[in-house]
Amino acid sequence: MPIVLALALTPLLAQESSPRQSSRERMGADLEFLTSPPVDGRASLTQGADAAAWFLATELRKAGLAPADGATYLQRFDLVAVRLDRDRSSVVVRQAGDQQRFAPVAVFFPDPTREIDLALDVVFAGYGVTAPEFGYDDYAGMDVRGKAVLVFDHEPQEGDPAAAFHGTGLTLHAGVWTKTWNAQQHGAAALLVVTEPVNAHRSSPRPADRANAPPQALATSELRIPRVIVPADVATTLLKGTGHTPADWQRRIDTAMRPASQSLDGVTVALLAVNETSRVQASWNVAGLLPGSDPSLRDETILVTSHYDHLGSQGGKTYPGANDNGSGTVAMVEVARLLARTRPARSVLFVSFGSEEQLMLGSYHYVAHPLRPLATTRAVINLDMIGRNEEHTPESLGAYEITAGRSDQLNLVGAAYSPELAALLRHESTGAGLALSDKFDHDSSMRTLFRCDHLPFLQKGIPAVWLFGGFHPGYHEPVDTIDRLDFDKMARVVRLTVDAVRALASTATPPRFRYPAGGGNEGVPE
Repeated sequence: MPIVLALALTPLLAQESSPRQSSRERMGADLEFLTSPPVDGRASLTQGADAAAWFLATELRKAGLAPADGATYLQRFDLVAVRLDRDRSSVVVRQAGDQQRFAPVAVFFPDPTREIDLALDVVFAGYGVTAPEFGYDDYAGMDVRGKAVLVFDHEPQEGDPAAAFHGTGLTLHAGVWTKTWNAQQHGAAALLVVTEPVNAHRSSPRPADRANAPPQALATSELRIPRVIVPADVATTLLKGTGHTPADWQRRIDTAMRPASQSLDGVTVALLAVNETSRVQASWNVAGLLPGSDPSLRDETILVTSHYDHLGSQGGKTYPGANDNGSGTVAMVEVARLLARTRPARSVLFVSFGSEEQLMLGSYHYVAHPLRPLATTRAVINLDMIGRNEEHTPESLGAYEITAGRSDQLNLVGAAYSPELAALLRHESTGAGLALSDKFDHDSSMRTLFRCDHLPFLQKGIPAVWLFGGFHPGYHEPVDTIDRLDFDKMARVVRLTVDAVRALASTATPPRFRYPAGGGNEGVPE
């Protein structure tokens, strides 16, 4: 962080919490800093985000936690801003002596400092899913090595209560990260993703002040092949020689629940994508360790996580992010303070991730470069947007019932992947006076499973749950301010998290990961 900013913030960082302060007072004081003008909305790759990271590292040190990354509380990861040069980026389909040029919708760069320039044969692989737990594999019998693979987004029979893929909910297979990883594991050179043509996706007008984070990418990712989101016309053109439309193929797969994968003989695709910048910049995860007190269990880890970044200033307006995710971040710090008074049996690692708004870049870096072994990470409790009561937005109206509209109600996301973790949280929620709902695990319309830092851990087979107050008006808008927060709800979430971590840290049978099943059936433990 620049020296001038550091000097300006030193008085705030040096303040010590009084033992007589309540959790609510301490969280309020922390939020005052995280939403203050010098921090300027905490946007990734800004001085404000760096200031927030330094502040959190100081608070974890003051709480008595040890540095989790050697001698430092900061885990560095490198990012590159992504600005697609649309004049020099294209998808060109060649077949039967003809070629058609299309503009990509979006591009994932495995190395954002280098352009993508590939000419490849093409394979159609349905939804791009390999799911042995459901007896389904779009890649069965297919050789995709060195080729581009065209797949539909999401997964078969989406929204059908009797669907094999978790009924009305989504599984991890529906996400583009898992589709890209799966294609890479099968030897593909690139992945082409098109929105499934038969869908019931929700859309609504965006509020005027709703903002998104500027796109960024990890300089080095576990994903080493490009992913191109293509318009519907690309899929129609690629599949023209099959005699069927993309919608025909989707209906055939969904009806029979059997793959319809095939090589597209005589069809090639040329992919060209150029990022306008190659500058590498540092972002930070903030991590502090509370070593376990039991010699036989201290090598095992419980994670408590949050993300501290938000949207910064855009269009002359500052986005303070009091709820998203100032609330979860200060709650995580408060949990650390309370647990440090009496060390749990297993070790507890507290991590506040950077660059979550850029699609969980900090947590994706962490699972690729863990500070504690993933093999002995027993559970993850992620705190994000815990300080507001749930209300409908234009996007959510009619999608689900409000289940967290009061101070004593909270949502769980990802609970379907570990019934044991969900059961433990429900048991401990009694003492916190919270009623828990897992409705988002049974809803595909809001794609909530894919929207927070619990996701990379689930993709690694680790039980992980997002404690979530729910969506509300003002989400990603300048009106996400402290005065709108429910500190009673936040205090209850802190109590739940403390009690749950203590239980997880001492249990003889840690929760297991499993894939959920559809049609009301139980999944298979891993």
